[in-house]
Order: sequence, then C-alpha cells, then structure tokens
Amino acid sequence: MPDDVWILGASMVKFGRYPDQDLMDIGSEAAMGALADAGASMADIDILAVGNQLEPVAGVGQRLQKQIGQTGIPVYNVTNACATGASAIRVVSMAIKAGEAEMGLAVGVEKMAKAGIPGGGGAQPEKVVYERQGRTGAVMSVEGVLGT
Repeated sequence: MPDDVWILGASMVKFGRYPDQDLMDIGSEAAMGALADAGASMADIDILAVGNQLEPVAGVGQRLQKQIGQTGIPVYNVTNACATGASAIRVVSMAIKAGEAEMGLAVGVEKMAKAGIPGGGGAQPEKVVYERQGRTGAVMSVEGVLGT
C-alpha cells in the first residue's frame, strides 16, 4: 500500500454567479481543468468522488461523469456541510491508500442562489407544523427518502 498520495493537478472555476451555466457546466469545467493540469484523462482515473451539499440525492457524481467521460469506474457522492469538497478528496485518498485505485478525481461543486445556503431574506412562508406519527414518531414519511 502506498504511504503517500500526491495531488497531480488542480483547477478552480472563478467564484461568482453563472446564470447561463448549470451545475454540470461548472463541475465539468473544474474537472476537465484538473485533468489537464495533471496531464491525465478520464481513461487514467480509477475512482471519482463528487462533493455537493445542495443536491445530495440527485446523483451529481453520476451526472458529472456522464459529461466528462463514463469509463465504468466507481462514483461516490459526498455531502458534509462545509467540508464536502475535502470529504471528496478524502474518499479518493482512502481508495488509493487501500490499493483500490491508483489515480482518482475529486470534485467539489455548488451553484448557490442569491440567498445562499440558509435561504434567508424575503417574505417567509407560513410556518408548517409537523405532527409526530407512526410507530417511530417520525415527522415525515420515509417512503422515497430512503428508497424504500
């Protein structure tokens, strides 16, 4: 097992609002830039980890891989608040250290609205009160949320 993991390439899209681009446009630009910086292509990549906080169950990693090159590698979607991008790097690093991959790509991508993550500002909708129900006292159904 290798003791060291090297970052061979990096890229970042300039922070800003991109009304004419979607999440995949921004993520693809960053991913392809990192691959170019490393002198690598998707054919060299053994694992892809994509960090995204605002769409955690939307398969952002799989959608991104479709844009930058599907090669049959494992894709991990990561969400971990402000540490989401770093967690994607950790997933790739741990796979390399475990001998499961020789080279990986970690991407962190968000497209936030003007309100940011909390969504504050503007008129607030009427407060919704959730009532506990069922055997476990859940406030909402788990159907669909957990894929059941």
